[in-house]
Amino acid sequence: MYQIYSVYAICTFAAMGGGLFGFDISSMSGVIATPAYTNYFHVHGGYRQGAITGAMAGGSFFGTLASGFIADRMSRRTAIQISAIVWILGS
Repeated sequence: MYQIYSVYAICTFAAMGGGLFGFDISSMSGVIATPAYTNYFHVHGGYRQGAITGAMAGGSFFGTLASGFIADRMSRRTAIQISAIVWILGS
Protein backbone atom coordinates (compact mmCIF):
# COMPACT_ATOMS: atom_id res chain seq x y z
CA MET A 1 0.00 0.00 0.00
CA TYR A 2 1.29 3.43 -0.96
CA GLN A 3 1.59 5.90 1.93
CA ILE A 4 1.52 9.65 1.51
CA TYR A 5 3.90 11.50 3.81
CA SER A 6 3.45 14.98 2.35
CA VAL A 7 1.48 17.28 4.61
CA TYR A 8 0.45 19.31 1.57
CA ALA A 9 -1.10 16.30 -0.15
CA ILE A 10 -3.01 15.31 2.98
CA CYS A 11 -4.27 18.87 3.48
CA THR A 12 -5.28 19.06 -0.18
CA PHE A 13 -7.46 15.99 0.18
CA ALA A 14 -9.00 17.36 3.39
CA ALA A 15 -9.74 20.69 1.70
CA MET A 16 -11.31 18.91 -1.27
CA GLY A 17 -13.57 17.01 1.13
CA GLY A 18 -14.67 20.25 2.77
CA GLY A 19 -15.29 21.82 -0.61
CA LEU A 20 -17.38 18.88 -1.75
CA PHE A 21 -19.44 19.09 1.44
CA GLY A 22 -20.12 22.78 0.74
CA PHE A 23 -21.06 21.94 -2.84
CA ASP A 24 -23.42 19.27 -1.52
CA ILE A 25 -25.27 21.75 0.70
CA SER A 26 -25.43 24.41 -2.02
CA SER A 27 -26.82 21.97 -4.57
CA MET A 28 -29.39 20.79 -2.01
CA SER A 29 -30.64 24.34 -1.54
CA GLY A 30 -30.97 24.71 -5.30
CA VAL A 31 -32.82 21.42 -5.79
CA ILE A 32 -35.22 21.95 -2.92
CA ALA A 33 -36.94 24.86 -4.70
CA THR A 34 -37.67 23.07 -7.97
CA PRO A 35 -41.23 22.04 -8.82
CA ALA A 36 -40.15 18.45 -9.49
CA TYR A 37 -38.82 18.13 -5.92
CA THR A 38 -41.86 19.69 -4.26
CA ASN A 39 -44.30 17.58 -6.28
CA TYR A 40 -42.44 14.31 -5.67
CA PHE A 41 -41.89 14.78 -1.93
CA HIS A 42 -45.04 16.87 -1.29
CA VAL A 43 -43.03 19.51 0.52
CA HIS A 44 -44.73 22.88 0.29
CA GLY A 45 -43.86 24.48 3.64
CA GLY A 46 -40.81 26.47 4.58
CA TYR A 47 -40.33 24.73 7.92
CA ARG A 48 -40.20 21.27 6.38
CA GLN A 49 -37.75 22.34 3.70
CA GLY A 50 -35.57 23.94 6.35
CA ALA A 51 -35.69 20.77 8.42
CA ILE A 52 -34.61 18.67 5.45
CA THR A 53 -31.67 20.96 4.69
CA GLY A 54 -30.76 21.26 8.38
CA ALA A 55 -30.84 17.48 8.81
CA MET A 56 -27.92 17.28 6.43
CA ALA A 57 -25.72 19.46 8.62
CA GLY A 58 -27.03 17.80 11.81
CA GLY A 59 -26.24 14.35 10.46
CA SER A 60 -22.74 15.51 9.60
CA PHE A 61 -22.26 16.89 13.12
CA PHE A 62 -23.35 13.71 14.87
CA GLY A 63 -21.46 11.56 12.38
CA THR A 64 -18.30 13.51 13.11
CA LEU A 65 -18.73 12.97 16.83
CA ALA A 66 -19.38 9.26 16.38
CA SER A 67 -16.50 8.68 13.98
CA GLY A 68 -13.90 9.53 16.59
CA PHE A 69 -15.31 7.00 19.04
CA ILE A 70 -15.58 4.32 16.36
CA ALA A 71 -12.00 4.94 15.22
CA ASP A 72 -10.71 4.77 18.82
CA ARG A 73 -12.64 1.60 19.70
CA MET A 74 -12.13 -0.35 16.47
CA SER A 75 -9.78 1.24 13.93
CA ARG A 76 -9.72 3.99 11.34
CA ARG A 77 -10.23 1.45 8.59
CA THR A 78 -13.38 0.11 10.25
CA ALA A 79 -14.64 3.66 10.83
CA ILE A 80 -14.22 4.45 7.13
CA GLN A 81 -15.96 1.21 6.15
CA ILE A 82 -18.90 1.93 8.45
CA SER A 83 -19.20 5.49 7.13
CA ALA A 84 -19.11 4.18 3.55
CA ILE A 85 -21.94 1.77 4.32
CA VAL A 86 -24.00 4.56 5.90
CA TRP A 87 -23.29 6.77 2.88
CA ILE A 88 -24.39 4.05 0.45
CA LEU A 89 -27.59 3.36 2.39
CA GLY A 90 -28.34 7.07 2.60
CA SER A 91 -27.97 7.63 -1.10
